[in-house]
Formats: sequence, C-alpha cells, structure tokens
Amino acid sequence: MAFIKTFRFGRFLWTAFVTWYFINFSKNFFGSLTSDRIQIPVIFFLILVLWMAIEYYFSSPLFQSGIVKPVFFERILFSIFFYATTIYCIADFTTLHWTQVNFAYSYLNIIGIVIFGIGVLLRYFTLFELLRLPAQKLPKSGIFQVCRHPRYLATILQTIAIPMVFSSYLGIILALFLGLYIIYREMRAEEKILIKNFQDEYTFYQKNVPFIIPKLSRLSLVRVEPSSKQKSKKPK
Repeated sequence: MAFIKTFRFGRFLWTAFVTWYFINFSKNFFGSLTSDRIQIPVIFFLILVLWMAIEYYFSSPLFQSGIVKPVFFERILFSIFFYATTIYCIADFTTLHWTQVNFAYSYLNIIGIVIFGIGVLLRYFTLFELLRLPAQKLPKSGIFQVCRHPRYLATILQTIAIPMVFSSYLGIILALFLGLYIIYREMRAEEKILIKNFQDEYTFYQKNVPFIIPKLSRLSLVRVEPSSKQKSKKPK
C-alpha cells in the first residue's frame, strides 16, 4: 500500500475535528454512569479514537496489514463483526447488563484496557515501519523479522480486549471463536496475494518467519533475504 508521507493540512484538520468530536461525544454518552464506572469507558474511548484518527490520517486500513490492497470480503466481514460486537459490549455495559462479569469489575476491565493499549502500540509501531519503506516493498525489518503479520496480531489483541473492557462474557466468547476465525481467514487471503505479488521472495520469508506468534529470540538472528544463489536460481 502506498502511503503519502507529505503533510496534508486539510486531512489533518478533519482528523483533529473528528477526534475532538468523538472524545466529547464519549464523555456525554457515558455521562449517565456512576462516577466509579465512567472512567474505564472514557479512557478506552479516548485510546480508540486517537488510534483510529492516526490510522485514518495515514490512510492505513484499520482491519488489514497495509501491505497489499484490501481483501474486500474478509475485511468487510470483520468490520461488521468488530463494530457490531463493540456496540453490543457498550450497550451491555451501560444499559442491558445481560452478560456482565460483575464479580471481576474492575480488574477485568483494566486488564482489557492494558491489552487494547498494547495492540494500539503494536499497530503504531508497524504502521511507522511501513511508512518508511518504499511502496510495494515487502517489510522484513523490525517486528516483521519475528512475525509475518504483526498488525493482525495487534488486531487480535484489540478484538479480545474490547469485551474485557466492558466485562461482557458473551463478547469474549464471540471474540475468541468468531472474531479470531475471521481474522485467520483474512490473514490467509492476504498471504495468497503476497505470494502472488512477491513470489520467491515471500516464499523464502514464509519459511524463516513465524505466521503470527512472534519468536523474539530470532529478532537479530533470522535471515529474511534469500542468498544470491537462491536469487539467481531459475525456476524449473
């Protein structure tokens, strides 16, 4: 995906306005909650809005790695799941109270915010790694040395964290089974495109770097470039 690195004043103003609006919206929306329950959703919403604003400004897909053009069906499917589940978890926390894990409040909620924050930081880290690379170049440095899909790993963390933030056990079940399944489908669909686009380069990368679970011990040791002999080898 080609990122625009120059400063875009109009897009920046629009992003700043939307961020300001939704931060104030969250304060008003959760204003009916008691003082001991309002802090967690407001903090979460602040992190969520700032994350989405930065991703939007840099034209980064929210539910895709950003390396290839969007896998349309899987991306739409996950978008529907993500927003629907988030809306349900918020409604359950504020008004419905159908599937609340009340006995774990506020420990579960705080853990959820921490996990979500880690996911956001990982998304930022990989986003700026992609921004510094030329367009259509396979990223193989930094976190991409130890995990082929670190942005999807971040999305997994965020998907699991949101129902924890709002202490919904139904949301946690949906995230662990339906959400992870959809993300897995999206990763596999993207891998097919990456193999088609980068061919032997990506095949070699696949053999040396784990799919989704990072192996941090390989951070400075793994070779993700084929040797000159492999590069020059002609396919049979």
